[in-house]
Amino acid sequence: MMGAKIIYSAKITKESAQKEQNTGDEIQHPWDESKGDLLVYYNSMPALNAHHARSISVKASCTVNLGLNVIEGNETAVMDRLSNVNEDGESFLEVINKVALDFETTANSYLECVKGRGGRIEELYFCPAIKTYRRPRGSKTAFLYRGDAEPVEYHRFDPNHIEDHSLIRFAQATQANRHYGLPDWRGIVPEIELDYYSNLYAQGFFLNSGIPDLAIVVEGGEFDEDTEKKVVEFVQQNFKGASNAHRTLYLPINADGVQVKFEKLAPENAWAYPIEKMRDSSRDRILSAHGVPPRLAGVVTAGQLGGGGEVEGQLSIFQEITIAPRQRLFETKINQLLRAMGINATIAFETINTSSHEKDSEKYSKLYDSGIITLDEAREAVGYGPAVEPLPTKEVEKNDNIVLLRKLEQVRRAL
Repeated sequence: MMGAKIIYSAKITKESAQKEQNTGDEIQHPWDESKGDLLVYYNSMPALNAHHARSISVKASCTVNLGLNVIEGNETAVMDRLSNVNEDGESFLEVINKVALDFETTANSYLECVKGRGGRIEELYFCPAIKTYRRPRGSKTAFLYRGDAEPVEYHRFDPNHIEDHSLIRFAQATQANRHYGLPDWRGIVPEIELDYYSNLYAQGFFLNSGIPDLAIVVEGGEFDEDTEKKVVEFVQQNFKGASNAHRTLYLPINADGVQVKFEKLAPENAWAYPIEKMRDSSRDRILSAHGVPPRLAGVVTAGQLGGGGEVEGQLSIFQEITIAPRQRLFETKINQLLRAMGINATIAFETINTSSHEKDSEKYSKLYDSGIITLDEAREAVGYGPAVEPLPTKEVEKNDNIVLLRKLEQVRRAL
């Protein structure tokens, strides 16, 4: 699987008249008034939902972490060179997997390329997208990295003009921003948040002594000024937010003859069933937005225990629609990088094996029953060794035609 070659030598003399707001020397990340820097916010979201985190991991792993195929070149030499690509002792697959995780999480990812003394790229590092900014056209360099120390400038990777430090950028396509990618799953951000806060709400029931919501009824008098002030302050400060769910209010009463009653407003465990259904619904929408088959995310529900054909179909669609375009994007740029590393080879990432072992077993069983292959040949085809003891001859072998087929097969082997 080889992508189209990138042409780096073309000189562009004109630039777009579209202008963007810059922050200092960089173009600011996509921004939201309530969430702030969206790349930073997206980067925090895997911690909010297990199915979201699992989907990101599955897509990254299926894109770059199933293995490498060397299409052209010496496979042994290529794999040996890529086994250690930086001073941290990381392999190429370890580094590119981090890049792919960033790609799925923030829709932007960067691979740092470091030139060695021989003028070739010698080391590769993952560069976090949340700390990397694009720079306006006309700037001395294409990227600015804002880490914990002083900002660092990076050139855009060009195999025809290798700089000391440069970045290869991978970004998801979006029509919503010219300079940065946006995740294709961003439509389910409310679902992820809803699931997270509903879980906190349910958690609050146990953390706060399991007390349901109550009404406070005052009989035989009224609160004094100090007590009423405390009630108002408590409600204003503690009855908002999932972490404050099911809290209990303590009221010291100073007036004589005043009784306080607590009345339940909600039925017992009124929150339990709706939250469970709501979380299941959120889970399904999250997996759908990612395009990940539920089984790959560890979800198997009653009534959906389909056979091998169903699984094979889901994996095939997932590979062709979701994974294959990502693999082509990475392969196109990485094959250019290999040349800059002095590796005369072309690689392709391993694809998902969508074949069904169960289906293969049925196929070879039929071939054996028909007398076309022997028992040991059938066992070998599905990954088993020869039969230890001869099995009883099947009734079907008594058929004259089958016996004839076996004899013809023996003749063919003897020739």
